[in-house]
Order: sequence, then structure tokens, then C-alpha cells
Amino acid sequence: MKTHCDLGGALALILMLTTQVKAHESSAPRDARPLVLTEAILLESMNDTKSWSSDEDGQKAGPRSISGTILDPSGGAIPGATVILLSGDGKELSRITSDKDGSFQFDKFPTGSYKIEGQAPGFRDTIVELKLGSQLLSPLRMVLPIAVQNETINVAGNDVSLVVTTDVSGNQNANSLDRSALDRVPVFDQDYVSMLSRFLDDSAIGTNGVSLIVNGIEANGPGVTPSAVQEVRINQNPYSARFARPGRARLEIITKGGTPAYHGSLNFLFRDAVFDARNTFAAGKPPEQRQFYEGSLTGPIGGSKKTSFLLSLESDKDDSQAAVVATGANNVAINENVPQPMRHFFGSGRVFHDFNDNDHFWIGYSFEHQSNNNVGAGGNVLPEAATNTRFLEHEVNVSYRHIFSPELMNQLQFLVGHYDAPVFSLNENPQIVVSGFFTGGGAQADSRRTEYHFDGTEFLTYVNGRHQLLFGVDIPDISRRGMDDFTNMAGTYTFATLAEFQAGIPGTYLVQKGSGHAVFLERVVSGFIEDTIRLKPNFSVSVGARYYWQNYFHDDPNNVAPRFGFAWAPTKNGKTVFRGGAGEFYDRTGPRPIGDLLHFNGVNLQRFILSNPPNQASVFSYPVTPAQLGGAPTGVVVLDPRLRIPYTIQYSVGIERQVTAKSTFSATYIGSLGIDLFRSRDTNAPPPPNFTARPDRSLGQERQIESEGYQKSNSLELTFRGKLSRLFSGQVQYTLAKTYNNTSGIAYFPGNSYSPSADWARSDNDRRHKFDLLGSTEVVKYFSIGAALSLYSGKPVNVTTGADANNDGIYNDRPVSPVAYARNTMHGPGLINLDLNIERDFLFVKGKKEGPTLTVGLNSFNVLNHQNDVTYVGVLSSVYFGKAVSALPPRRMQLNLQFKF
Repeated sequence: MKTHCDLGGALALILMLTTQVKAHESSAPRDARPLVLTEAILLESMNDTKSWSSDEDGQKAGPRSISGTILDPSGGAIPGATVILLSGDGKELSRITSDKDGSFQFDKFPTGSYKIEGQAPGFRDTIVELKLGSQLLSPLRMVLPIAVQNETINVAGNDVSLVVTTDVSGNQNANSLDRSALDRVPVFDQDYVSMLSRFLDDSAIGTNGVSLIVNGIEANGPGVTPSAVQEVRINQNPYSARFARPGRARLEIITKGGTPAYHGSLNFLFRDAVFDARNTFAAGKPPEQRQFYEGSLTGPIGGSKKTSFLLSLESDKDDSQAAVVATGANNVAINENVPQPMRHFFGSGRVFHDFNDNDHFWIGYSFEHQSNNNVGAGGNVLPEAATNTRFLEHEVNVSYRHIFSPELMNQLQFLVGHYDAPVFSLNENPQIVVSGFFTGGGAQADSRRTEYHFDGTEFLTYVNGRHQLLFGVDIPDISRRGMDDFTNMAGTYTFATLAEFQAGIPGTYLVQKGSGHAVFLERVVSGFIEDTIRLKPNFSVSVGARYYWQNYFHDDPNNVAPRFGFAWAPTKNGKTVFRGGAGEFYDRTGPRPIGDLLHFNGVNLQRFILSNPPNQASVFSYPVTPAQLGGAPTGVVVLDPRLRIPYTIQYSVGIERQVTAKSTFSATYIGSLGIDLFRSRDTNAPPPPNFTARPDRSLGQERQIESEGYQKSNSLELTFRGKLSRLFSGQVQYTLAKTYNNTSGIAYFPGNSYSPSADWARSDNDRRHKFDLLGSTEVVKYFSIGAALSLYSGKPVNVTTGADANNDGIYNDRPVSPVAYARNTMHGPGLINLDLNIERDFLFVKGKKEGPTLTVGLNSFNVLNHQNDVTYVGVLSSVYFGKAVSALPPRRMQLNLQFKF
């Protein structure tokens, strides 16, 4: 069977060992003594059920292999490290050097007690104590701490079972999956990013979306296929100055490196609707099928011991269907299935090289192409209003690490890329929207986005005494962007009710004329500095700051965000740690608002909105005539002169406790304040009380982008991580949260532009209760079982009238009579979802776990077949008001085949 890894992350466990400090009286130089890890710690960090035990079965064992990987504190491989195998009494038995991937292996040693010592320039010497028994030994993960002067690190005796740590980055409410865990838990379509995203905090995510960090730099995607991913993390060191967003707003991926021997992985996934349950809203059971082929290969280039490669490929074919539930023009119910085929290909190649001075360099290229048809159809959206999308990307990644001295190390990483993402409407007809009933006609969504981008970071790590100083420059984005907006060239008619549609009386008509082409250079630049200080053996702090700047938004230069964190244990070797921190995090707009500012300047791309005031004579007809449109003023998008970059202040305090030798529990309070948040407001909207005409009749809608929003969030996280017993290994997290705000983002308009404060209410993402379990077990002989359970309360739903009573051209008016509705007053549907994975390994060479292995697995997603509605219709005039028209997929079965060598 494969090794089970703690889903909480072996990295955080081993990092603890680098920070538990215990002073000793010794004549040896303090830095000369190595960090000592023992078998109990490694048993815990790897979370294996049997592999670390000695001869429990009483059988005589033959020679065994000892293998592992040497890593730095960030999780990166250390090539060229010296690895020494010692006997239990300290006698040297063998000495080798780690390869390009940091890997090492000692072959054919009898059972007994051993020590492994890892040495590398600039890092502390580290010793692992272990017992080689009858069972196969899982690969070790040795993390060498950076050399710190005047600090003694020693973990021995009864303290070796500790997992909690006073290292600032060792927070136990983090979530991570390493390669072994990723192979054991149920992962839909091998999409690790979506699977682990359940642990993100929607209220912490910025305007530009989730921050994806790959090998230390911000990226659009992982850059490799799933089998080439080594580890995925969320909320590791939440207040680090290295990153722009807090821990639960970013997702970090570490990819594999090259190896001195050939290793590979081939994966095949298959699903067919014949084995699945039927979607509640589907018109019968549609013929759906998914085929997924993926693999990676790594090894040396020629006979070189210093140059290796990594190749990864993926081909994906998905024939799924969406369910349409709508009421059509003649008040006839529509229920049909719409095919939504998807085709995807990804290829990546990387070359790694190690220099004689322990410098490390790699360069890689990736190509991706994806096509999706009938996108957007489903629910109230008819097939005719769907789109076809395409995506094409080329990307080059470069990384170089240089060690100047044992105290100073430099890391340079950057990527350059190009992508092209067009969107095509299925037909050119005007779009017809009848609020809460159906959306038909054409999609009116034609557009094209192109980009040539550069992302990069360079930083230095300097160690002196009790200080570890990190400082550098981070460039999240410098991009030449092209944004072609051809949306609404034929226009969109919006009707408040089905009766008004049948009478041919639209509420609004929106159309765009002119040049939709815009090209601009987006620049986002940051700098950071952070000092991690071990004040005492049981007390450490980090103090840092991050500078942020982006163009187009008044080029505000005064964005300095301080960061702070601490970890303190009441006793030197105690099992309880108090941890906390605070930080300021600046937002980032992304390219779309910049495109809007350039497009809708009153000249380039003109937007016209015609409105028929309620209970008054119609201003225009359906269809609109050129004469009616001829006198309409154009709308514009402008910046509020007072606008500044929004920021979030997050703060937390918590307690972590060792539960057993192999598990921890943490309770953490997290508070946050969103200040000067983005929103939009029509500053030329018809004023109350009559809402009859715009103040400036020569101008249409004046969308002013402002930073006047506010958000307040409080949450309590309870997290269990580790191996409770042989029956369960993983992590469980419950979050009780409450989030209120008065904006939903940069494109959000308040219900009344003259009273935006009235929108203070539950956030769109306010979810009071959230429970997640992710883990695995080997309770059944020969089989591994993985499980993912999610139990969520619902997000709120905003109730609207479906009409435009205030005549501003935006259909977000809330009812005021006979019952006044505040924003987001309806409770949305919750979620109950259980996924299971059961698999078995078949060894091609008996007794050789490291040899070729075929893994056969069966996944079941939404095992309980619970109807998980997406949301409820909030349009009061709709026949579907308070009901769902779409749901997440029903129970689906998936066959997984994996061959590794």
C-alpha cells in the first residue's frame, strides 16, 4: 500500500522541528551541533500506518532501502546535499549526494536502528533517527533549517512527539496536501486547485480573484499537469510579507523537479452517465462522458548527473450537459438538456541543472489550449443565449537560486507568457431578458482578451544571530493587454415581467456603438521586507512590510502594508502554543476595470441606455427605432477623484494544542475589516423621489468607480490535523463566521445610488457554518479509502422586484411595499456533499514498493446523491421566486487508473 501522509501537511510538522529550541551546556560550538529528528517525529510527519514500525509481525525481514528528499524551509529541493547513513551508535556506513530533485537512496541494509545526517552549505546539519523493520519504509522528507548563529536546536527524549511549534510560519490551522495525500483523497478530474479551494475564505479574496502562487510567484495556472504537482497549501504563514493577500485568499502550489533516474506516472480517468444519478432539473438522463489522459516523466538528460528534465502532458475530453428550467414567451415551461462539450490539452517541459557551487537553475515551457461550447446555458438561460469560448496560452518559466555564503542566499524566479481568449455568441440577435423567467435571443457577449505578461520575484535571505531577514521585489503583473469589447452591439432588451414582454413594453434597452478595441500596459509592482526573530527558545516574532503600486488608479504611491506575527509557548517544551498576528493587505483591480475606463470614455465605445419609466408613457418601443435611439446620450465610466486602493486589515489570535503524539487541535479567532472597498455608483442617476430624469440630460449613466465600501468579518476556526488512530489520518475544520458589507465588488451598484449606505447587510459570501473533512484510512486490508465531506449553511439571496422603479437602467431595485426588503435577506440553500475514493495498489515486483505500481481506484462524488441547489431565484415577480432552477451535479462515479514507475 502507498504511504499515507498527514493531510495537514508534513512540511508544517517538520518546520516545527527547526524551531523548538532547547539550550544545552556543551563545549562544542553551538552551531556545530546538528538538529536531531527521531523516528517518532518522522512517523508522525509521514502519517503512515505500518511502514515505520519494526518487526511487528514477527517475520524475518530481508534487506531494505532507505530513501527520501532533502528540502529547504520553503519546501524547495536542495540538490547536491551530503547525505550520510550512520549506524545506531553513530558509525558512518555510507555517504552519497542528493540529486537534482533533492532525492537520495541507500539500498540493501538489514533491519535495525539507523541515523541519517543531511548537510548543505547555508543550512543546519540535520540528523534523522529511524528504525528499519520488516515493513517497507516510506520516503523521508528532511527539511534543513537555514543556518542561524547563536541558536541551538535540539529535539530529543520525550519531546520528539511534538508537532506544535513556535515557528511563526508553523500555524496549525493551515491546510496542505502533499503528493501521497493527493493520491489518496477523492479529487474530481484531478483538479487539486478546486478541491483544496474549499478551505479558502471568500470574504478575504480580492477584486482580482484567488491569488495562485506557483513555486513562489503569482501565476495564471500550475504550469504542469496534476501528477507533476508535489504539494498544495492554503493559509501557510498567513501574515507573510512575501505575499499580497492573506493566507485564506491565496493557494500555493509546489511542483516536482528533475530526478537522476527515470520516474513517471500515467493516469486515466473515465466517467459515463450510465453509472450516474439523474440531475433533478434535467429533462431525463443525458448521455454524458468524460475521458482524461495525463502523465509525467522525469529523469536525467543523457548520462549527466547534473542535468535532468520533467515532461508532463494532459488531454481532456468532457461531454457534459446543462439543464434549462425556464418559462418561455408564451408562458410555457421549458425543460431541456443542452450539450456543453469541452476539449482541453496541456503540455509542459522543464530542464533542471545543478552547478558545482550548489546553485540551481531550471527553465520550462508550457502550452495550453481549451475550447468550450454552449457556455452559460442552463437554469433560466436558453441555449440560444449561450456562447462558445476558446483559450490559448504559451508560457516560459525561469528559476535560479544562488548561495553567496552560509548566511546569504538569493532566489530569482520569473515567467513570461501570452494568452488569447475569444468569446463568440451563437447568434447575433439582440438579447432578451425577462427577469426571473428566461434569457433568450443572442448572448451579445462577443469579446476577445489577449495578453503578453511578465510576473517575477527576486529576494534575498540573510541570517545573522537570531534574525532571519527576507527582502526583495515582487512583480505580480506587467502586461500588455488587448481587450476587444463587442458586447451588446445589437443590444439587450430587459422586461420586468412576462406580461410586459408579451405586450412589447421593455423596461430598458442597452446598446453599444463604436470601437471596442483597447490596448494598454498594466503595471503592478511590490517590494517587501520581513525579519523573523527568535527572541527566546519558546518565543518568536516576525515583523515586516509590503509596498504596493499599480497604474491607472491615480497612481497612488502611499500603499505600505505592515505585517506582524508571533508564536509563544508558555514552557520551552510544552504542548501548547499561543499564536497570533495582524496585517494590512492592499487590493488589486485586475484588467477589466482598466478596460472599462478606456472603452467608455464617451468617445471610443459609446454605451446607450434607454429607459421606459414605470407607469408613464413609453419612450421607446420593441424593437427600438433609429429615431428613438438617435437622441440618447452616451454613458461614461470615470474614477472618483478621491479614490484610493482599498485595503483589508486582518488580525487573529489562537491556541494550538498537541492532542496525541500524531495530531494537533487549534482554535483561532480571525477578524477583518475591509476599508475603502471598491464599488460603482451612477452619479447621474435620476434623483428621488420621482426618479424621472437624469440631472445632466446630455449624459447617460455615469458609472463612477469609488473606494467607499466597507466590510466587517469575524470568524472562529476549529481545526484538527494529523493521525488520530490507524482509522483516520487527515484534517477536519469547522468555521463559524459572520460577514457584513455594503458592496459586492468593483462592478456592484447599490440599489439606490443616492443611498448606498442602505446596502449594509450580509455579504454575498456570508456563510454562517462551514464544516470540512478531508482524510483517508486503511481500515480495510489491501485497500485505501479517502473521503471528503462538506457541510455548509447557505449564502444569502438578494430579493429584487424585477423592475427598474428608480429609472437608472439597473435591475437591482428591492421591494419597499408592502414589505421592505433589505439587501440579501433571503436564506439560500445549504450544501451536503460526501465524496469517497477506494483504491488498491498492485506491485509489479513483489515486495518492492518503489518499483512499478498499478493503482486501481473507484471514486464516487456526491455519494449521498443530495440535491445541492446552486441558489434561489430572488426576483419577486418570477414564478420561480424562492425556488432553485439549477443544482450541483448528482452522484457521479469515476474510474481512476494510475501507473507509476
